[in-house]
Amino acid sequence: MLLPSPDTSLGHLYARLSNWIALDDFEQALADYFKGPRSKAELADYRAKRGAVKKLRDEVVPVLHHLKFAKARGEIRFELNSDVPDCWLRGASGAVPQGLEITVAQSREQQRLGQLMNQTKGMVPGYLGLADDDPEALYRERLARGRIMHSTEGALTVIGNGIKSCLRKKNHSKYTGHDLLIEAPLLSVPNERWIRIEDDLRTAASAMPFRKIHVIGDQDRSPFGFRIK
Repeated sequence: MLLPSPDTSLGHLYARLSNWIALDDFEQALADYFKGPRSKAELADYRAKRGAVKKLRDEVVPVLHHLKFAKARGEIRFELNSDVPDCWLRGASGAVPQGLEITVAQSREQQRLGQLMNQTKGMVPGYLGLADDDPEALYRERLARGRIMHSTEGALTVIGNGIKSCLRKKNHSKYTGHDLLIEAPLLSVPNERWIRIEDDLRTAASAMPFRKIHVIGDQDRSPFGFRIK
C-alpha cells in the first residue's frame, strides 16, 4: 500500500482510523476530511482509485455507507494494509471484535469513469454496464459514446454478475468467520427492483465462508443496501 505523508490531512485520517474510534467520530472524521482542502492531484487520485487514497475509496468509504445504512453503534479500526480482514468492528470497548472484509463490484468501470471525469469538464456516463473482465476495446467504445439509457433488467443482470464475481474471488477459507461487504453501483436501478435478484444472490452466497454478507451502494446520500447471507 502507498502510504500518505503523516503530516497531511489524509495521513492524519489514516492514523486515526488505524486505532479504535467510535462510529460517530469515524463519520465525523470522514466528513471533516472531505470538507477540508484537497489538492487537485488528490481529488483526481480518489476518482481514479489510485495512490494513497485508494484504500479510502475502496474500503473506508463503503464501510461508512454500510454503517450509516445499518444505523450501527460501537467502534471501528482499520488495518489499512493487506492483512485479513480489512477492518474490525465491536459494539463497545473490550467487546469481542468482528472482522469485516470489503470488496467492490465493477471496480474497473468505476476506475475508468473516474479517469474520464479527470480528463473532461463535460458530462460523463454514470454507468457503463461492463464487467471487470470485458475487453478494453469495449470499454473504450462505451466511454466514447457518452450517456445512454440502460434497461433495468440489463443492469440487474450485469451488476448481479459483478456481485457474484466478487463472491467467487473471496471464496477462501482464510475469511471464515468474518463478514463481507460488497460495494456495487446500486443507484443504477431503483431500490425496490433489487428484490428481483436477491434470492439468486443469496443462493450464490450460501456456501461462502463468511458469517454474513452485505451489499451496499456507492452513493453518498441516502445509503442503500441489503444482506445476502
